[in-house]
Amino acid sequence: MPEDEASDQLILDSGAGIEGIIPVDSTPHACIGNEAANQAGSFALPPLKPALAYEQQVSLMRARGLTVPDESKALELLAETNYYRLRGYWLTLENEAGFKAGTSFDDIWDIYALDSELRLWLWSAIAPVEIKLRTSFAYHTAHALGPQGYEDSANYSNVAEHTKSMKSLARERDRALRDGVPCVKHNIEKYGVLPIWAAVEIMSMGTVSRLYGNLSGRASYEDGTTVRAAIAHDFDVKTPYLTSWLRHLTYVRNICGHHNRFYNRMMTSRPKLLKMDLAVADSAKQFPTFIVLKRLYEHSWPERWESLYESLTESVEAHGGVDLRPMGFPDDWRSLLELAQ
Repeated sequence: MPEDEASDQLILDSGAGIEGIIPVDSTPHACIGNEAANQAGSFALPPLKPALAYEQQVSLMRARGLTVPDESKALELLAETNYYRLRGYWLTLENEAGFKAGTSFDDIWDIYALDSELRLWLWSAIAPVEIKLRTSFAYHTAHALGPQGYEDSANYSNVAEHTKSMKSLARERDRALRDGVPCVKHNIEKYGVLPIWAAVEIMSMGTVSRLYGNLSGRASYEDGTTVRAAIAHDFDVKTPYLTSWLRHLTYVRNICGHHNRFYNRMMTSRPKLLKMDLAVADSAKQFPTFIVLKRLYEHSWPERWESLYESLTESVEAHGGVDLRPMGFPDDWRSLLELAQ
């Protein structure tokens, strides 16, 4: 995974004021123990809790009302999955007193297992979108602006953001040279520069999507068609929607790539939805991600969507006890994600 992929989510999360991005609290917090907090002139924080052995973790969950039918299995799974990581998956199974009556360790693991399958599904579903984005961006910028037009800040609305993107690309170019990536090595040794059709092969999805969203009206063909509009036409969607969708899918891709929890997550990057979808999807939840992918696939790869739809329904049915409402799935989600016949 390109180095700047790890920072894409941080970049997105810090984008206060950018459409589709929900600002997060950027207030500095003391995080290096009580001494640092006291030096900051605030207040004394309690000491960290001691680490618990796996057996103690099971005992703690039982003390909070969780049923553990098979302790040896629970111990094995806790040894494979950090307790603190698993903690996020039982938020919907709690009340003020602890676990809701009748909740078992198997219920928690079922949510975790479904989430793992959904992340793999999303990773696979987003891949063709990323590759087509790279292809379309390279094609239209090359034909409208020239092989190196992507490097010219005059073609972008925000020069500072363009500079950041170019720095990210420079890091990936240097890494590719060290690794002997053929298309990079050949172009640098022969021409001293990377044409856009080679550069996109080492750009992260985040870099390409940010470059796309930053293109200005000056970046256009001779007939006046902007590069942004030409790329959006390839996806059969208007530019504001494609800009938002690419930003959102980059965010989701990073969640999947870093194995973070997707289930019941407050989405800090929210996609701009078509009017027809506004009434069926809560943008703060996960269901809009699936709606966005359906809209992209129904134009570009309708036959592939049928297969993805089937595998999605199979995963959900295999974990039929998992409540999908925390992800914003309505009762009729199947018909909403199915392509019209």
